[in-house]
Amino acid sequence: MSASFDEPSIPPRLRRPLAALWISLGLHAAVIALVQVVPPAGVSVEAPVIEVRLVAPSAPAANVPPPPSPVVPVPEVTPVAQLAPSPAPKALPVAPPPPAVVPPPTTTPAHDAPLPMAPTVPAAAKTAPALSPEAAPVPAAALTSSVDLTYYNARDLDVQPHALRVIRPDYPVEADRQRMSGTLRLQLKLEADGRISDIEVVSATPPGVFEDSAIKAFRDARFAPAQKNGRPVRALVVIEVVYDWAGQPR
Repeated sequence: MSASFDEPSIPPRLRRPLAALWISLGLHAAVIALVQVVPPAGVSVEAPVIEVRLVAPSAPAANVPPPPSPVVPVPEVTPVAQLAPSPAPKALPVAPPPPAVVPPPTTTPAHDAPLPMAPTVPAAAKTAPALSPEAAPVPAAALTSSVDLTYYNARDLDVQPHALRVIRPDYPVEADRQRMSGTLRLQLKLEADGRISDIEVVSATPPGVFEDSAIKAFRDARFAPAQKNGRPVRALVVIEVVYDWAGQPR
């Protein structure tokens, strides 16, 4: 499926030698699978060589018997003469303690006596009311699983996305000066609200000329979101941009 965007009618006096530019929306998944980046003519592309070598492990060292442990001479122990225990000292007589003085009992008036405290009854624990099934919080895992994070190809969509306004890339000044034409393809990742979250250049002929112009034009573009099973979903869109210098009317 493709759509073409034509330049509005311009009076002859305002026309200038710029190339005509058409943008076609390649929304078929086959475009994504069959696109190959081809290097420019005359440039040889050499793949880097990765050399893998197996290194033999080093030979184990010969079994060498461990050196004998040094013999530590045991010093001679000189016998110590046993000393006779000293006689226990004689106990001195202890004077008996004086008799303890017992104070006379005092009587406490009846009105000063403390009143017995009534036993305190602990307050009954408040029980939280049970939550109804409707008021119970929804687990975060359930919310995450309900969000569809898949980017769908065109063949899997019920409603294809389309640009909400005409997208007009600027013709590069150097390409216009050299009268160069070219074609490139962009892969866009569209979110469920129509925003573009990622732009990738799939192919460009010639390379390094028109990429910046196309990416700048599509960076702020908005799309009507794709739909699947009646709800907006993410989508992968392949855009083909054709820069035709000779097609501009003089």
